Amino acid sequence: MGGSYRQCTECGKRALSIATRCPGCGRELNAPIAQAAPAVGSSLDLRRFLSPGLVGGLIATTVFLAAALMARPSGPIESRSSLVAADSTSTFSEVAYTTAAAARLDTATAAPLPPAREGEVLVARTWTHVRHSRSKDADVDAVLLPGDTVFADSLGRGWYRVALDGEVLGYVHRSTLTHP
Repeated sequence: MGGSYRQCTECGKRALSIATRCPGCGRELNAPIAQAAPAVGSSLDLRRFLSPGLVGGLIATTVFLAAALMARPSGPIESRSSLVAADSTSTFSEVAYTTAAAARLDTATAAPLPPAREGEVLVARTWTHVRHSRSKDADVDAVLLPGDTVFADSLGRGWYRVALDGEVLGYVHRSTLTHP
């Protein structure tokens, strides 16, 4: 409270720092000392205006968008996605399908699937990350959209090995898949 009050030099009574006259004697008080404005060209401390969570979210969004743009192949998909009328959901879907197609190309040399009787057909409940190995820390090779149907086999440590069109995509946690 020390900075929010001033003392009258005539009667000694305290007054708010924004007061123009003393409440005791009515004497005019000196104009309050204005805080020095930052000099032109000096940097502002943005921590006053932005919370750490907001800054972290902005950084994470920037990194995600940069990674998504770098994952796009050059060619017809890129020219289609540059249309002005495309909304963010369809653009993100194209990136997901492009990632899935690239993952299928990369895993074309993987071991063949076992016969159909050893696995089952499952459906993705929500946006589902297909990982390179059976771990949530493994790299994401593809993304399944809600409703995508995959062939799942080889359940181990809560992770299915999944395939699409006969080609192994990677591993998906069982909590993200359901029976059709």
